[in-house]
Amino acid sequence: MHLSLSRQGTDRTENRDVSGSAHNAGACLYVIADGTSKPGSGELAQALTSHLLDCFSSAAPSAVSCLDNALELTLAALKHAHSNLCPDLPLASTSYLALLMHDQSAVAIHAGDCCLGYVGSDQRVVWLSPPHCGPNWKGDLSHSFIASSPARKRLLNCMSYRRPHEPALQFINSVPDTTWVMATDGFWAGLSAEEQREAIAGQTLDTCSTEDDATFMLLRTRELSCEK
Repeated sequence: MHLSLSRQGTDRTENRDVSGSAHNAGACLYVIADGTSKPGSGELAQALTSHLLDCFSSAAPSAVSCLDNALELTLAALKHAHSNLCPDLPLASTSYLALLMHDQSAVAIHAGDCCLGYVGSDQRVVWLSPPHCGPNWKGDLSHSFIASSPARKRLLNCMSYRRPHEPALQFINSVPDTTWVMATDGFWAGLSAEEQREAIAGQTLDTCSTEDDATFMLLRTRELSCEK
């Protein structure tokens, strides 16, 4: 199952969230990005997502023949984006999360406050990716605590011309029958745990209202356990 839903925030003049997917020779890449309020950030989020997916889908099968090769390709595409896309939008910045899947393994690559999680036994999301934002500089705070912090909008890491590119990696082992969730902060921080559960169960954001753009992707594949 692959589902992507997005809703523009009530405090936004445009939706700066972007998502998409690409498949190549049995490997899959899912991307979600969240442009900040800086000028050109929505354009950067779109350009970054399109670049990653185009590079992945057009690569030779040997370039995605195993997880290591596919990861090398994706990291090279991110490095190219930082060097070639960001200079054209020098004030812009965007969070992103890329989930690379190959056979029984996966790796999440992220910078900023887009997060990966899975639906737990109580149907609420168990978040795995530590947001790179103000109060979470140690990377050890819960998402519910971060959501209530007024400093959470200050990014400590992102894709931007003004910052070095330093993505975090999480390698994931998988077991059948788990729903993965990829989300922007408008979803995991703007909605309560119960609202998140209802949005996922109903596969809709129509009843949700947040100041920030809210986007989530659902992937019904395998259960997750992270290796640090």
